[in-house]
Amino acid sequence: MAMSSCRIACYATDAVRGKINVEHLHRALTSQCIDRLQTMAYLVDTHMLTHPELKARFCYLPAVPHWITGMLISDDTLETAVQLTIGRDSYLANMKLKIIGSRWMCTYADLG
Repeated sequence: MAMSSCRIACYATDAVRGKINVEHLHRALTSQCIDRLQTMAYLVDTHMLTHPELKARFCYLPAVPHWITGMLISDDTLETAVQLTIGRDSYLANMKLKIIGSRWMCTYADLG
């Protein structure tokens, strides 16, 4: 579960930064979560147009996970926090995973 959470956090971060399409995460994220990440990706992209120095720091370097912590909230819900660095900047990704059918799906992803 920790590896899956970490992978989802890195992929979601790459999607927000415009490195991959958010739709590639449809097997790991719910449609509502994908819609929210697409909105965030649009807002980040719009902001980066006027801040090229921020785009150079945020969009080109890889996202490197450093630690992860999680807690089972119930039998079918897991909440995790992943610390990522992009260059010298540190970010946290908070996620909520829930069993839907027979698969753990991310229902909430907050990157910041």
